[in-house]
Amino acid sequence: MRPRALILPIAAAAFLAAWALPLPAAAGAVGTTGGNFLKIPAAPLPSGMGEAYTAMVGPDSILYNPAGLGLLGYSSFSGAHNQYIDGITQEYLAASWRSRFGTLGAAFTTLSSGEIEAYDVNDMRVGNTSSGHRMIALAYSQSWPHFNKDIGRLDPMLITPSWTRVEGVREYRPKAYRLSAGAAVKRISEKLGKDSASSYAFDAGLLLVLPRRFHVGVSAMNLGGKVKFVEETYKLPATLRFGVAKDFHTVNDVMVFVLASDLVKYSDREYFSASGLEVDVLKMFQMRLGYRTQKDAGSRLSGGFGMNFDRLSDKKAFFKGARLDYAYIDYGGLGSTHRVGVQFVW
Repeated sequence: MRPRALILPIAAAAFLAAWALPLPAAAGAVGTTGGNFLKIPAAPLPSGMGEAYTAMVGPDSILYNPAGLGLLGYSSFSGAHNQYIDGITQEYLAASWRSRFGTLGAAFTTLSSGEIEAYDVNDMRVGNTSSGHRMIALAYSQSWPHFNKDIGRLDPMLITPSWTRVEGVREYRPKAYRLSAGAAVKRISEKLGKDSASSYAFDAGLLLVLPRRFHVGVSAMNLGGKVKFVEETYKLPATLRFGVAKDFHTVNDVMVFVLASDLVKYSDREYFSASGLEVDVLKMFQMRLGYRTQKDAGSRLSGGFGMNFDRLSDKKAFFKGARLDYAYIDYGGLGSTHRVGVQFVW
């Protein structure tokens, strides 16, 4: 790259690094925010990697950094079921559509407690109740430079996904940077018995791709929202994320190793780090391992696996890729959780 061409990526990288510098701890203590179901990981692929996903690119980017959607060269769908602790269940759907004007994304998550025992102010049993939590998000993202003729193809600058039916870009591309920006608006609603509350929040992010498939990302999530139950008002758990990611290939891409690491700050918690590893074998099987340093969440280790089924499809089929993913997260004394999901690309 010429010196002048380096100015924009270096400036963007400096901005990302400055945004991620440690900030003073927020005034709010642990447990003083509303909408804390937003902290529960929903998608199995990022969950298996310890949620180190800020610098990654995929349909699940809408949960961690909307800028990741702008680097997707194809349209996609992701869905999952989470069998959470104590009978709680979580459902997740996300989709993205790539066009010459950018990428549009949408996501939906819902968390349901099922029947739970209810007590009055005197600690007397009064029957059963339930709680429900829901989030709907709409996102937009665009990358620079972008090549409209490459829509539907894999960008060789990016960390290589495991799809086999999505063709790569055939034309020569000089070693250069990619910069993507994205934003999302969310509607968060919660219900406990007869009481309910709702709010709107915003996400924003940047993702920089440097030569040799090195990704740097930063995002700010759940900004500006508050929920009010009866007389009490709580801010949403605003989140700042900074992440890096890189892949390593063996000869003939028999195995591909992806390493990712995030620094995460919730408005009601101290900073913690998340690290993830994915090992892809023959672009068919994937094994994942994640580790978080968050001390009081009881979920430091996670793992999972995935499998591609796109080799079984016809090359002329509408769907160019299909996969199944699973993630396991242990919450210590609270029990273990299991996430099963699917992805499709076209």
